[in-house]
Amino acid sequence: MSFTTLIADIEALTRQHAMLIVPVVGLISFCESIVFLSLFIPASVILMGIGALVGLGDANPWAVVAAATIGAALGEWASYAVGYVFKDRATKLWPLGRYPDLVVRGQRFVHAWGALGLFAAKFIGPLRGIVPMMAGVMAMGPVRFQVANWFSSLLWALVWLAPGYIAVRALH
Repeated sequence: MSFTTLIADIEALTRQHAMLIVPVVGLISFCESIVFLSLFIPASVILMGIGALVGLGDANPWAVVAAATIGAALGEWASYAVGYVFKDRATKLWPLGRYPDLVVRGQRFVHAWGALGLFAAKFIGPLRGIVPMMAGVMAMGPVRFQVANWFSSLLWALVWLAPGYIAVRALH
């Protein structure tokens, strides 16, 4: 199979299943932003590939960005809520109880950077879900958290989807 044939097959598959891309992106982004699941899901790499598929197919790129943004923001909101409700007990839950150094890094990050730390943590895999939870544990104000959460989620979605999309559009 040649590279051209592979691209044509992927393009056909994407066109046939374009309506599934939006919910799949939302689900992947949500799972990537949940405190416990973020340790196991490499959504950033997956989103680059999905960006390329969107560049090839018929999926609406803005709907995909919206799904990634909403999924990531809701996942981090859930992580924040776990920390806000359970406080320090949340840091003892599996698998975080096995990684106390990661919890300490998250606490330091929130203490040092506050809401701005949510932007930076969004791009640091292991901290992506931990920092929002620690913001909840440390009782960051919900409005302050949500403003940072939604803006950082949009930026994160654009940063990870755009390279694949732009590269494929330039080559196609």
